[in-house]
Amino acid sequence: MSIFTRKSKRKIVLATATLIVAICAMGVYRFMKSPAYLKESVPAAVNIQTIAKVPEKAKAPEIPEPTISTPVLRNVPKASIKPLPKELNLAMTFYSQAPFVDWSEPWQNACEEASILLVANTYYKHGWTKENFRDQILELVDWENETFGFYKSTTTQQMTKILEDFLQLKTVIHQNPTFSDVQTILDKGHLIIIPLAGRELKNPFFTNGGPDYHVLVIKGYKEGEKVITSDVGTQHGENYVYTWKTISSANHDYATPINNGDKLMIEVLPPSEK
Repeated sequence: MSIFTRKSKRKIVLATATLIVAICAMGVYRFMKSPAYLKESVPAAVNIQTIAKVPEKAKAPEIPEPTISTPVLRNVPKASIKPLPKELNLAMTFYSQAPFVDWSEPWQNACEEASILLVANTYYKHGWTKENFRDQILELVDWENETFGFYKSTTTQQMTKILEDFLQLKTVIHQNPTFSDVQTILDKGHLIIIPLAGRELKNPFFTNGGPDYHVLVIKGYKEGEKVITSDVGTQHGENYVYTWKTISSANHDYATPINNGDKLMIEVLPPSEK
């Protein structure tokens, strides 16, 4: 005689079915939250060293003075400028600001340091491992504490000092940047660091809505006025795509409150262009 009654069998079947439904629901949730589902496709990455500089305007040919007094019409070729590509994605090794997923300090507030060091790693071809990158963040934090007396929430001006004094990389600060500015800068093979009101990015991978102040690298763009970023604020930030409208709206230098910050971005020149 079976030790299970019909009633107990029914309970087992019901419990099993409930468990299967729960597992399926969790799978769907994880799929919906997965980077593969949320992240857009991006163009193939291009090595910065292969980017051709935009040529200067061609000089119009010299036209000899006419030997007669009557006007002479000539077809003078217009100066030509290389058109910008429709999309561009500069190659860059990605690590988040918490390379080993430890979000205690200093990693919790290391978005500026991580963004700056990603650019340095790319320009100088250091080939840093994840361990190297972690150690470089700690070294830069020590330098900031000695130089500024703190390392959290550095402004655009302070970030340019880090780039120029600590890494010997020249910078240009752009006020009220446009998408066209982004395209022009990236087409030269120059990377961009931009300060933001982090919560306005609405990144679904951010915890508790994201940081009040955030910094990331812009490394490419797509049609439809979208930018390709290395967003160090999440483990899923490699080639993360934002609309320029979102970035532009969130663009604020560090201030209290953050929305009082100026709209600025940093163009970082490669070491060959000092």
